[in-house]
Amino acid sequence: MMRAAIRRLCGPVAATLILAQGLALAGMDEHAARRAHVLGLMDSSSALVLHSAEIQMRSPDANYRFRQESNLLYLTGENRPGLTLLIAPRGIHVGDTLAHIVLFVNPAADDGALSLRPVADGITVHIQRFHDVFAQILPEISTLYASSFSPAFMADWLNNRPMFLERESRKELEKKYPNLKVKNATPLVAQSRVIKSPWEVERIRASIAATGEGLRKAMELCRPGIREYELQAAIEYEMMRRGASAPSFPSIIGSGPNALILHYEHNYRTAAAGELVVMDVGAEIEGYAADITRTIPVSGTFSSEQKKVYNAVLHAHDSIIASVRVGMPWSDLDKVARRVLAAEGFEKFWKHSVSHHLGIDVHDVGKMDTLRAGMVFTVEPGVYISEKDTTVAPGFRGIGVRIEDDVLVTERGGVVLSEAIPREAREIEKIMRKSKR
Repeated sequence: MMRAAIRRLCGPVAATLILAQGLALAGMDEHAARRAHVLGLMDSSSALVLHSAEIQMRSPDANYRFRQESNLLYLTGENRPGLTLLIAPRGIHVGDTLAHIVLFVNPAADDGALSLRPVADGITVHIQRFHDVFAQILPEISTLYASSFSPAFMADWLNNRPMFLERESRKELEKKYPNLKVKNATPLVAQSRVIKSPWEVERIRASIAATGEGLRKAMELCRPGIREYELQAAIEYEMMRRGASAPSFPSIIGSGPNALILHYEHNYRTAAAGELVVMDVGAEIEGYAADITRTIPVSGTFSSEQKKVYNAVLHAHDSIIASVRVGMPWSDLDKVARRVLAAEGFEKFWKHSVSHHLGIDVHDVGKMDTLRAGMVFTVEPGVYISEKDTTVAPGFRGIGVRIEDDVLVTERGGVVLSEAIPREAREIEKIMRKSKR
């Protein structure tokens, strides 16, 4: 039925490019299979265009490390500037060739440092030809799915107003082509991205493994008087040693009162005896992210109050994972956490939801509605008790605990991809005691 539907929508060429959700057909590489799936989601009156991320300047003579626009990375695997991907179910004439997939490249964009994978299911042409080819297809379609501008707006600080480039670009194109509607491409591509293939899961596993080694090293090094940035440096060093191109997000290393700040990123404070450190970190390998949090005692041993809070959070964490099943409403994950933390007496100190999709982006795309096999998501309950909270005994004040793992949904339930990273209080204490002998 799916083959017939694609044939009706896209014609006989596209009918050969079929993808069972997340799994490539035999003989089709991973990225071609993804393009085939997205092509199968489109109708013949639409087209998709994705453009490389822009190189961001750090200072007049240096740029930030380039990181590809996520949808383009997903569909091409190419982490280089100067690319534009055009997908058209009805086909595009480029010279004498009718193609459904056209990748436009700028060979000078990266000084030829990276080799480009051939596009077996389409053609590759110079970026200079893009606008001529693009202009050919615009009068023939009613819907254009396009990359979002990043950032979505620029601050016109002289006039104290935002400039919405994406809105202006869309309006200008729709004015020129009155029958055309320009839409954000992400919801379309997300239908494919939300289910991870075995190839993708292996990349996420690799990122998690590198992250785990970094966290183990931080556990070994942690002691009173250490700076948060020293722990960050140790974690990121181990991640990079094991193949990470970069952290998948800015590392969060919060000691003492900073453990209560959800997205703390300064990482400059000195950790003191008797405090906890929340380490929320992740490696990125081949474009795929890990997102792991561990909470450890600076002195190597949890106090009785810290351990009570820690074990309550761990109980919520493990209960969520045990409840995972295909077809489960996503909102039930929070309900499980709320029920456990309420029974433990800590529900009012919980500040955030317990999960999000994980993949190419740390907060990956996809609806948070129903769990399906092949989804990868985080489980991250936390308890944060203010130092000024007089409703609890003094020993509980100022405690912040978060425990986070990455989980794959399967037909048999949830598989913890980060199972090898120590999270039991006794495991963490054992590692920290051993390193201090």
